[in-house]
Amino acid sequence: MKLKFVKMQSGGNDFILIDNRTTLIKNRKRCAIRLCRRQFSIGADGLLLLEDSRIADFRMRIYNPDGTEAEMCGNGIRCLVRFIWLKKLISKKKISVETADGIYSGRVKGDLVLVKMKPPKEIRLNLKLKVKGKEYALHFINFGVPHTILFVDDLKKVDVKSLGSAIRYHKQFSPCGTNVDFVKIINCHSLKLRIYERGVEAETFSCGTGAAAAAIISYKLGKVNSPVKISPSFGELLKLYFDARLREIYLEGATTKVYEGECSQSH
Repeated sequence: MKLKFVKMQSGGNDFILIDNRTTLIKNRKRCAIRLCRRQFSIGADGLLLLEDSRIADFRMRIYNPDGTEAEMCGNGIRCLVRFIWLKKLISKKKISVETADGIYSGRVKGDLVLVKMKPPKEIRLNLKLKVKGKEYALHFINFGVPHTILFVDDLKKVDVKSLGSAIRYHKQFSPCGTNVDFVKIINCHSLKLRIYERGVEAETFSCGTGAAAAAIISYKLGKVNSPVKISPSFGELLKLYFDARLREIYLEGATTKVYEGECSQSH
């Protein structure tokens, strides 16, 4: 059986989107592993499945390339909202989406999509942890998925794969692990970052929840104020707006349909 899909990207994060409301895909984990493999298949940072919801306009299921299901994805949900709008699956521009982390709402503004984020949880500042024989000051935050922030002076010199992996699997963050964001402050409204993404187990061009995590931790430490422009080292600009009490948080960025195609479930 042929599956119709759309390849989309936001901020450098790329995704395979499939309308699964008729449950064409039953083994979601196996499908994600097969389709997300680069060089051997379509290739992507994740598989996004659009499904029916009883409590929102639609439901989003998010699968990493290793087959694990993620609770939330900031860039992914913005791509899904644009996908819904492009496919004319709904007439209104404000769209509610159920995720494993609850209901989110997004609004289409041309090629930009603005998503209201949930307030962060479990903020822990200045964790002193020994990693690879060296002590680091790390900062933890949960934005639907766990993120750990490390501020650095030179992003180019960071061994994202090695250090990111060591922090990701540190016993402090077991059993679920953590995404790792390496952050450089540019000024009070701008920062740059590189991301080691859990589930991908490698550096990715961008991460929406990672961008939000980096900006909010930077704000909590008195380094930035809203709005914050977040520039991934290899991806496109994202912007975060928030109030002083972190009750109203919005993530905005461009979304792009790369191409459409068909593939076999057994590919």
